[in-house]
Amino acid sequence: MTTSIEPLVRWRVSGDYLPTNASKAGLLDETRQFLLTYQRLQSLAAARRALVDGELPQRARATRVTIVEVIQRRLTRWSPPAWVLDDLVGFAATSREAALPSVLLLHTARQDTLMYEFIQHELVPRWQQGDHVLVRADVQRFLDQRESEHAELLSWSHSTREKLAGNVLSILRDYGLLIGRASKRIIEPLVPLSAAEHLIRLLRAEGIANADLARHPDWQIWLWDAARAQKIVRAILDEEVLHERSR
Repeated sequence: MTTSIEPLVRWRVSGDYLPTNASKAGLLDETRQFLLTYQRLQSLAAARRALVDGELPQRARATRVTIVEVIQRRLTRWSPPAWVLDDLVGFAATSREAALPSVLLLHTARQDTLMYEFIQHELVPRWQQGDHVLVRADVQRFLDQRESEHAELLSWSHSTREKLAGNVLSILRDYGLLIGRASKRIIEPLVPLSAAEHLIRLLRAEGIANADLARHPDWQIWLWDAARAQKIVRAILDEEVLHERSR
């Protein structure tokens, strides 16, 4: 008798910065197509094959392969449980445009140490101080400042850092955290209640107690302060209590 081993869920990454975002930006439309193809075929492997074999509109197969690799790195390589993918499919299928970008921002940051720390240590303080303008040079300066803690940055070429700086800003723009082209402005993204419920479920799955949910730094990915997070968390928890009592 053989038994299958459940893959280890890596809820978030930590450690070295990786130049993985130097290749592609937000890929919002392609990610939506990936999720809807997964819903149709009920298999991540089959969805990958379908998109690589021609369902994506890009003409070059190598480009389609790269796009699917980036999407999988952000959404599936960390072995999410089925409910996470079900939620993502639901966000992809909804007509509410804000739902999918807000959760892609969340998952992309949680699966990329550089992106997460750039938001937490650069964007959030700027937002709080009223300094909302952001350019590529700000990303480069952030990388320079992090070299003492991330020696891997010293091996990156100038062109890699340039491409990554541009794509980091493009990803954040595609997912609703920035607006503008050459010079970008930080804005608070639109976050539906369903996205906040998704984050609460993620944090609980990681072992975060209800009493600590609102203090978790993940809320700052959406530029929410503790008071804003506490208000939303309390409303969701109260609704859960009412639902349980009515059963």
